[in-house]
Amino acid sequence: MLNDHKVRFVVIGGVAVIAHGYTRTTEDIDIFIEPNRENVEKTFAALRECGYDLTDTSVDEALAKKLLLRGYILKTDIHPFVTGAQFDDVWNKRIEISFFGERVPFVSLDDLISMKKAAGRERDLIDLKHLQEIKRQTHQK
Repeated sequence: MLNDHKVRFVVIGGVAVIAHGYTRTTEDIDIFIEPNRENVEKTFAALRECGYDLTDTSVDEALAKKLLLRGYILKTDIHPFVTGAQFDDVWNKRIEISFFGERVPFVSLDDLISMKKAAGRERDLIDLKHLQEIKRQTHQK
C-alpha cells in the first residue's frame, strides 16, 4: 500500500533483521519514512486505506516523533528519525525484497548494523551479534 501511494520508506527493526537472515520473533513492523510533510501525508493516505484511524494524529506530530499504531492486526511503528541514521543515506543504500508479492525497500545490512549499535538496547545488542556474524559469513563466500 505504501508503494501505491509513492511513500519513500524503508523497513527497519525486527522485520529487517529477519529479512537479513536472523530468525527471531517480532511484534511489530518498523517503518522509517522520509521526514517531510508531503511524504507523511502520503503515508497517512496509505495507512487510512489500510483501515488505520489517524483522527488524533497530525502531520506535525508524525514529523516530530515516532508514531505507535496499536489496536490493529499489525502493530506498526512509523519513524521520522532513527538514531544513528539519516534517511537519505539509508534510502540510497536500501535493498528491495519481495514481501507478500510486492517489492519492498529494506534497510541494508550495514545500515541495520549501525542502527542496532546506536540503539544499544539489550534486544538490539543480541540482534547486532547475529547480524555481524551474517555479515562475516557473507564476506567469506
